[in-house]
Amino acid sequence: DQDALYKAHLWLRTGNRILLILRSFPVRNPDELYENIARFKWETFLRPGLTFAVDCTISGRASPSLNHSHFARLKAKDAIVDRLRDRTGSRPDVNTEDPDISIALYIRDGVCTLNMDATGPAPLHERGYRARNAEAPLKETLAAGILKLIGWHPGQPLVDPMCGSGTLVAEAALMAANIAPGALRARFAFMNWPDFHEPRWQKELQEAEEQRRDIDPGLFFCSDQDGEAVKQTKQAFKILGLSNAVTVEQKRFQDFSAPATEKRGWIVMNPPYGDRLGEVSKLKPLYRMMGDIFKQRCEGWNAAVLTGNSELMKEIGLKTKRKIPLWNGPIECRLLTYE
Repeated sequence: DQDALYKAHLWLRTGNRILLILRSFPVRNPDELYENIARFKWETFLRPGLTFAVDCTISGRASPSLNHSHFARLKAKDAIVDRLRDRTGSRPDVNTEDPDISIALYIRDGVCTLNMDATGPAPLHERGYRARNAEAPLKETLAAGILKLIGWHPGQPLVDPMCGSGTLVAEAALMAANIAPGALRARFAFMNWPDFHEPRWQKELQEAEEQRRDIDPGLFFCSDQDGEAVKQTKQAFKILGLSNAVTVEQKRFQDFSAPATEKRGWIVMNPPYGDRLGEVSKLKPLYRMMGDIFKQRCEGWNAAVLTGNSELMKEIGLKTKRKIPLWNGPIECRLLTYE
């Protein structure tokens, strides 16, 4: 229902997008796809003046005549346009970059599931606190997932000594302050739907704001040797209203020591992996230094390192407690945890 839809967009931390399933049907050829999509009452969603786009994914045992997602997408688009032209007398415009209405088809093993994309062109990881020009080696959704996987919980200190634009600590601070990660977003696709209820959405936003908590000082620490990264991190916490809750410093990793906090917590890092052989060789001393610093300067703390290179992870030289497989975009990684 609408309450669940609105709450999900405000509070989900690790989902990419939310789909409303319209119907499923068997599809053996392009004509069946066209006919089934043309039966749906698109005039209820696509009001005059709204643009739309269709996305399609095909997997499993595909029909020989329907095994290309681009062709299926065009067939679906034609069915929607023809339906609306016949029923309303006007042809809707397609906008593949920034549509008002997003439609998602999943064709798997001869069954098509037709969905409305409630989130929109921008997935849920785009929270709204990261500067547009900030480098993003780690999506916000993956950062939140990492924190949940390692067992970090609000109230524990968290440190990232290679913070980049500060995503890992920002996601932890959002959890600690109980800030809804979707509250900063100005728009979602469901706001273009005919049943969008502005007062109900505003009520959810207000309730989310009332659930916000103050963060105890001295729990969150970021540092990076790159001055521009530190600047972007500070800007992110300013947008979140959490500048006073997080310590952000420009510092080289070799100068890092665990902060002198009452409680011990987690050191979490996403160091460079090295894309080419020469880069991997240059990074080996850094990974050996990580192991040495953990052992010599971080007694009583836990550490987690995300890396996409199996050769480099061996250089840390400490016994791992867990090795969790993850994908960072197209890169297969391991999340290594240490006590």
